[in-house]
Amino acid sequence: MPHLSLCKVKPFSSTVRIIGGHLNSRLKMSKTPKQHVITNLMGTSSAYKYSLAHKKSVYFGAASGAVRMFRIMETARLILILSLSISTSLAKDPERSSDQNVENPCSAHRIWVWRPILDRFAKVNSSEELKNQVQAMSETIKELRTRIGHKDELLLLQASQIKDQSARLNVLAKNMKVLRSEWLTAQDEIKNKDIQIQLGAAKIKHLSDELLSQCSRQDTCPTDGKGGIYKLKIRGLAAFEAPCSSNGWLTIQKRYDGSENFDRGWKDYKDGFGRVRGEFFIGLEKVHHMTRQRSHELYIKLGKIDGTTSHAHYDDFELGGESESYELKSLGRYNGTAGDSLRPHERQKFTTNDRDNDAYRFNCAADEYGGWWYYDCAKSMLNGKFYKEGRSRNGKTNGIMWGSWHNNDWTYSLTFVEMMIRPRIN
Repeated sequence: MPHLSLCKVKPFSSTVRIIGGHLNSRLKMSKTPKQHVITNLMGTSSAYKYSLAHKKSVYFGAASGAVRMFRIMETARLILILSLSISTSLAKDPERSSDQNVENPCSAHRIWVWRPILDRFAKVNSSEELKNQVQAMSETIKELRTRIGHKDELLLLQASQIKDQSARLNVLAKNMKVLRSEWLTAQDEIKNKDIQIQLGAAKIKHLSDELLSQCSRQDTCPTDGKGGIYKLKIRGLAAFEAPCSSNGWLTIQKRYDGSENFDRGWKDYKDGFGRVRGEFFIGLEKVHHMTRQRSHELYIKLGKIDGTTSHAHYDDFELGGESESYELKSLGRYNGTAGDSLRPHERQKFTTNDRDNDAYRFNCAADEYGGWWYYDCAKSMLNGKFYKEGRSRNGKTNGIMWGSWHNNDWTYSLTFVEMMIRPRIN
């Protein structure tokens, strides 16, 4: 009974080797189509890898397949153990063992017993496993397709909303354009209204000045008021301010500190210049209008560097208009302490550094002599250059002069002058 002893000696190892080899060959045959199907399914589902949920489902399916294969191997291990027990029992049965193959009686017997069972086991498990995995993959793909459908619907909805918003933005842009155009038009209208308001205000001011002139006749300084700056309105001229004394004298020219330049052209002497609260000249046009409408007196105050003062008074002072070059048309009778040095200038035209109306071959107003009623050239010159020391420099004779008061010393220069007028009192 040598074959029985052989089966007893190596029942476990032979059985494990034979059954294990047969099981592995079956699993390999069943694994190849399984891997092929899974690979195809994975390739099909790779189009949806953008979804994190899909990736998790694939990984979960692979893990489930590994667990199932582990269970198959565990079952095979149990079957091997069972085969060991059965082989041992068969070795003790001489009648059963005498019918086996003589060359390898134990191996042939074990294969003959277990081969149909193992084939069925591998086939059933591999087919069931593949079926389960295919079904899981199909459900995953179906779920992913459903999700993709939902995403597509959401994208379509968002695209529709974006289109609506774009249309609204276009409408708003058109409205903004219309509103901007209307705003620019309104700005132009406001600008035109402002111009009209300014013109209306100027017209109202003019009418107010006219009414003030007609009603109050404030075209001269008050004779019974306080001295100060008054606003006067003379017919034909705009209202202006002028210094008035308490007894009605209106100052038309004043010099005392040299702060104002009197070496000026025709226009400045016509319109006036300086500050009425400082040194100034009121303007030839104003003096012409005042003296033309009624007779006026002229009063001139003079002062020297040593503080001495003097005056000259004329009782009928009148100037011509610009067309007459503001001719000194009349002086009237003289009265005073300074001497009658203005008389040689009566009926002479006014001359400035840019308009020569004197009788001299050169312009008497040149070289800072100032505007005056020159003949050829002067006995008095109250608009000359101011010298604070009371003398002209470098032998010049262009200072403020009243020849009869300083013995016709033409280098002498007065340090104070004030020319005033008021309506003549009969």
